[in-house]
Amino acid sequence: MPFSALDMGFFDTIGRGWKMSKLSMAVVKKDPELMVYVFLSGIMALGAMVAMGLPEFLNMGWARTEEGKMTPAYMGFVFAGYMGISIIVTFWNSAIVANAYIRLNGGDPKFVDGFGAAFKRIHLIIMWGIIAGTVGLLLKALKQAAREQKGGGAVLVMILQIIGATIWWIMSFFVIPLMVIEGIGVGESMKKSKQMFMKTWGENVTSGMGIGIITAFFGLIIVVIGVGLSIALGPLWYIGAIVGAIAMVILIMWSSAAEQVAVAALYIFSTTGKMPGLYQEMGMNDFKMQTGPAPQRL
Repeated sequence: MPFSALDMGFFDTIGRGWKMSKLSMAVVKKDPELMVYVFLSGIMALGAMVAMGLPEFLNMGWARTEEGKMTPAYMGFVFAGYMGISIIVTFWNSAIVANAYIRLNGGDPKFVDGFGAAFKRIHLIIMWGIIAGTVGLLLKALKQAAREQKGGGAVLVMILQIIGATIWWIMSFFVIPLMVIEGIGVGESMKKSKQMFMKTWGENVTSGMGIGIITAFFGLIIVVIGVGLSIALGPLWYIGAIVGAIAMVILIMWSSAAEQVAVAALYIFSTTGKMPGLYQEMGMNDFKMQTGPAPQRL
């Protein structure tokens, strides 16, 4: 039985999303300073995590009770730290999206451009970071509850967690570009994100899958080379381990930046009905999209 037009449209959508993932990674290769944002995000988030664990590591009396349980004060401290990490990640992701948006529209952004665009929306970023962090904690709690339950209860909680995570993904996918590029408030951004996601759902899904698969492929190569190098060097095996670790960190920064570039590209795709000019220059000018209002420039 021949494929229907709907079937072909589905596979066209999947193909565009896969190609978009490869082009997003190519943009990072062309503009590697985007990885600096990821590096700073990771360093600052790691610092916050260390700070969260210090009271317990140093055996401070206010962190644990005599029975070994976390005190309310320490629980509040850890919660604040988790919110801080969420805000840090949101801020630097916003900087990546801002820089990528300029680059994809033919500009030549500098490091300060992304930082400045994110800082300009710092009030929205803080609000969104707290909301995203809180939802993330709730989803983790549901996942933990599913592990602790047995039988039908575990299945039910797991289904609720999956549904909740999916709904959250849809409502939050375009929030950062909407806040940073258009300056829309958090609530309106979530509503608009849902509408935009439904117009580009295929590209959204497959771009993320594509970046994940490409990252896993190169990650496997790095592991094989790192292990082989460690074996070949014998007593100097640690050199191979260090080289492999550095390569893996670079790969993670590359893929993380590419994910945000893909979000910026899909944002342009959804609001204009056209692929970004840079993508078209690299051979991706196939788009079939309902045209929407063009966003204001940064």
